[in-house]
Amino acid sequence: MNWLPWIPVFILGIIFIVITHELGHFFAAKAVGVKVEQFSIGFGPEIVGWDKGETRYSIKWLLAGGSVKILGMNPEEEIKEEDRGRSYYEVAYWKRAVVILAGSFVHLVLALILLYLIFWPIGYRVPTGRIDKVPKTIEVSKGKNVPSPAYGAGLQKGDLILEVNGKSVHQWADLQKQLSKRPGKDVYLKVKRDGKVFYVGAKLIDVNNKGILGIEVDINDTFIERSNPISAVWQALKLAGSTTVLTVKAIGSLFSVKTLKMLTGAEPRINEGPLGPIGVVRYTYHAASLGVDVFLQVMAYILLFLALFNLVPLPPLDGSYLLIIIVEKITGKEIDMRKLYPVATFVVLIIVILFLWLFVLDIVSPFKFAP
Repeated sequence: MNWLPWIPVFILGIIFIVITHELGHFFAAKAVGVKVEQFSIGFGPEIVGWDKGETRYSIKWLLAGGSVKILGMNPEEEIKEEDRGRSYYEVAYWKRAVVILAGSFVHLVLALILLYLIFWPIGYRVPTGRIDKVPKTIEVSKGKNVPSPAYGAGLQKGDLILEVNGKSVHQWADLQKQLSKRPGKDVYLKVKRDGKVFYVGAKLIDVNNKGILGIEVDINDTFIERSNPISAVWQALKLAGSTTVLTVKAIGSLFSVKTLKMLTGAEPRINEGPLGPIGVVRYTYHAASLGVDVFLQVMAYILLFLALFNLVPLPPLDGSYLLIIIVEKITGKEIDMRKLYPVATFVVLIIVILFLWLFVLDIVSPFKFAP
């Protein structure tokens, strides 16, 4: 229960995420000339409010996020004739798209900033060549195990590999690279154990044309590496790209049979499965305990997940508005948003039920995070 004091931090983080999302819609609407009637921090009755220009700004009692009211987005709303040209459904399609995409765009930018900070100036943890496990055998194909070269060479947990055939290896990625390009070949390793340096030889196994020694990395033995400010931009973009791919897969898996089985108890929960609110709190707390770089990467993943999930074309998510824009542009016919109310109600109901059910699962069947 060490994570309990983390709950207020998590709540503040959620508030920040919601407000920045709404600010994206707010500034985009202002930029393309759509009238913004109100911007609020919180929900419920006003604590304080003021008018500036044509927009009402307010702080409300339930400080659990925020909202923006854009003229014309509510189909039931009565619009004054002088404002009609500045209402959401009267402006050009591209302007409507800019307003809708802006919320997710802000989260994407925030995620990129966090990833950039990881590479510079904070730095990121890099595993050394220290061994954590040396299994006796290695699975080379389904049902076929062969003796581990590392075990046969006498390598042990805690050994630090310094060189491969005279080539220095300062981190685990270097070690993997040197071993991988020598499938089926003999290697000569410089190893450090308990302060003493010695040499051993081993013949690597050829698995899918890659050299395998048969060792596992010690993820706790690391050093901090920093990039320069320029290369950090490209590294952040690359990591954002790979994280986006993982995020899309994660969103797709929410609608899979495997996830349904986990939610109903037909299959045990796995760490790749969906998390409830308590699970997310524990996950972010665990990430923070591992280091600033890990925490920032997890926060970037959460921002990317929310940005992309919001673009799923289901009402009332932003993606449904984007889909309507595309359909109306192609067909030239206006879609009556009121006909989508039942669908939106059903989607919200499912999300609430899923939220509550995951909340219960986080208590009765919590995940166990790796150290």
